[in-house]
Amino acid sequence: MILFAGALVIGAAVLHALPTLPQWPWMLLALPALGLMARGWTRPLAGLLFGCMLAGMHGQAWMDRAVPEALTGAEVTVTGTVRGIPDHGSRRSRFVLQVDAIVAAPEGFRAERLRVTRFPADPRIAPGDRIRATLRLRPPRGLHNPGGFDYAAWLYRAGIHGMGSVRGDLERLGPALGPWKAPDLHRLRVMVRDAMRAAHPDARHPGVMQALVIGDRGAMAPDEWRRFLHTGTNHLMAISGLHVGLVAGFALLLGRSAWRRLPGLRRALPLGWFVALVAMAAAAAYAALAGFSIPTQRALMMLILISVAVLAGRDPLSWRVYGAALIIVVTVAPASVLAPGFWFSFGAVAVILVLLQGRLRPPGPKGWLPIQMILALALLPLSLAWFQLGSWIAPLANLVAVPIVSFLVLPALLTGAGLALVWTPLAIPFLWWADVWLALLLWMLGLLLAVPGAVGEMAVPWPGAVLAGLGVVLLLVPRARRLLPWAGLAWLPLALPVASPLPEGHFRAEMLDVGQGLAVVVYTRRHVLVYDAGPAWEDGLDTGSAVVLPALRRRGVRSVDRILVSHEHADHRGGVAAVASGLPVGDILSRLREAGAGERTCEAGVIWEWDEVRFEILHPPPFWDQSNVASCVLAVQGRHGRLLLTGDLEGLGERVLVHGIGERLATDVLLVPHHGAKGVLSRDLLAAAAPAVAWVSTGFDNRFGHPVPDVRMRLDARCIPLFDTSERGMMWLETGPDGIKLGPGSRVERRRFWHPPVTAAPSLPDHCRNEAATALGVAKAAGGVGPDDHQGSGSVHTGVVAGDAPVRGQPAREGFAGVGSPRGLASQGETRSVAAGQAVE
Repeated sequence: MILFAGALVIGAAVLHALPTLPQWPWMLLALPALGLMARGWTRPLAGLLFGCMLAGMHGQAWMDRAVPEALTGAEVTVTGTVRGIPDHGSRRSRFVLQVDAIVAAPEGFRAERLRVTRFPADPRIAPGDRIRATLRLRPPRGLHNPGGFDYAAWLYRAGIHGMGSVRGDLERLGPALGPWKAPDLHRLRVMVRDAMRAAHPDARHPGVMQALVIGDRGAMAPDEWRRFLHTGTNHLMAISGLHVGLVAGFALLLGRSAWRRLPGLRRALPLGWFVALVAMAAAAAYAALAGFSIPTQRALMMLILISVAVLAGRDPLSWRVYGAALIIVVTVAPASVLAPGFWFSFGAVAVILVLLQGRLRPPGPKGWLPIQMILALALLPLSLAWFQLGSWIAPLANLVAVPIVSFLVLPALLTGAGLALVWTPLAIPFLWWADVWLALLLWMLGLLLAVPGAVGEMAVPWPGAVLAGLGVVLLLVPRARRLLPWAGLAWLPLALPVASPLPEGHFRAEMLDVGQGLAVVVYTRRHVLVYDAGPAWEDGLDTGSAVVLPALRRRGVRSVDRILVSHEHADHRGGVAAVASGLPVGDILSRLREAGAGERTCEAGVIWEWDEVRFEILHPPPFWDQSNVASCVLAVQGRHGRLLLTGDLEGLGERVLVHGIGERLATDVLLVPHHGAKGVLSRDLLAAAAPAVAWVSTGFDNRFGHPVPDVRMRLDARCIPLFDTSERGMMWLETGPDGIKLGPGSRVERRRFWHPPVTAAPSLPDHCRNEAATALGVAKAAGGVGPDDHQGSGSVHTGVVAGDAPVRGQPAREGFAGVGSPRGLASQGETRSVAAGQAVE
């Protein structure tokens, strides 16, 4: 069974890695799969087909309901029911709406579940409310950065088909119709939360208490979550196997005591059956209180299977039970293979089963504590691969935290929560006790975090993480001790560099997808520069911690040499504080006139060189203010490529820059100023820069309409392709001996079928195609390179031979090829090229 279950998981995971989902009748795969079940040696192949079938059916059903890109900005009027506990911030309320009826909608709207945002916040919105509202639609998409959180995948896993913002007022139609349903469960969860707050209003850690009782972490303070996350004890804040098992264990003890004292129970049911039913009922009640989240469902399912195995006289800690749990989870929720919790949960259980092989009976309480430490060490590589974060003190932290939460905090919290619903004074001592121990625990975790090198923040490739995890298990299994040298080698990938170093004189630049803001990271061989760090919104996303830091860790960065803040607007400065607190920073250049500690003024004339790559600030002159016109303009010059970063430059700033140093603005890649706002990128600036490629950082469906049509028209007139983060995700370029290699965008390179479709390169007007065809012939006649002459990781290189006229090339399919022109080193006879992603359908 375990081989079939493993193949089922692999099949679901492989299908979810597809860039597009074929429109096949997936159910037909059941026919060959059932045929392959006849023989034992073909059952893994049957599991693979069943996994593909389940994932394909699930993905196709979701795609049929997802809000299409064409309906972006369209308005619909619906009636629906609020599902789950709404998230009320200071500025907005957010909740999941189950669509019950469509009052008015454009053709093509078939969504059943929407994530709805209302401005301003409306705390009156409660679980189970039936409402009527007019919503402005957005498709299910989010920011896209390698190593960052995939919001679109989260929406897909949650079964949410799109997003909407409320237009006008909500009309409340009353509570949910029909018999007792899930909304009533979530109302009960809110009642429990409110009762706990009323019983202990002065609790020091109410968010942690709420997370442990009802599974809602929304009220946890950032520092509380950081302490659990960085010490590897954050699993305690997700109601899963440990919590459900503890509740079931306490219920079992109480049930056994009651059975012995009540003769009627002894006559009605055997002891084993009675305590199993009590334990399962208590675990189900706790899972319901936690909202039946996916981790809780997995834990409850595993507990039920173990209980059934015990009652049937089978070994509860067998691989057969483990495989059955895998099969049930993937069958019920095929998209769960995309969730980190799926792999952490089943990975942890697999490690436990390996450690318990050969034991005659399960270990007692003392034996489980070392197992928790071993688990923390075994799952460390997985944490590094998934979150770029690993806690080397996790075994010690778990040795402290697990007993405190399991035996001192959780029983008191659950007792206090139940009593708070009956009579508030009865709950006060229990909640006070739990809060005291939580305060002590967080204090101890803070002490552990103060240990130098306690937390490792780096990325680990998936193959390396799997090998390292297996190495831990080999070290701990007595029968495998002879493989000890191989176990040590398995950990070797953790010590290898994540990315190969750049050669001297070359650089790599990544423009991150931060929405309506800007963040660019420039890497040289031994140095790192962050140019702006994106926005940080109140009650919203801080892209410094959510996007920039994961991007840096993905490249193995341990410190940032310099942060350059182009100007002081929140969409550029907002994430700087998070970056500076997450990694050591050498210094900060900014437009603050009264520069604080560690910050110096950014102004024209500042020049430095890292690893033979030249950085020069071209604007503003001294004594300018902090506005857009005074944005810091940075030129990055390598041996074979040049990048010009312009911040939010506009108006007078552009004119001063062009007339002052126009001859020094020539570049290969130009960042369009101010997200492509109206009035930026004047013809003079465009003529002076003469870029091969233009980048722009915008938010999808932004209210400003960036980039505006005028900017696009001026670029099209010069046949300059525009790469937009809102369409393509994170973009990168890397210089090399052959010129600049330009990535088509992370949405192209790492596309999944739940992401919106995108071509690998922007389209250009017809006159550019004609010019490209002519230029291509000139380039080949001169001995240059054409779009089909160089291939590399999905890119097409178009070259320019120094001394010739600038050559524009066009790939064979829709899209563009880069434009090269001599920049600085042309007189040395260097060959220059710009590569762009080959267009795909």
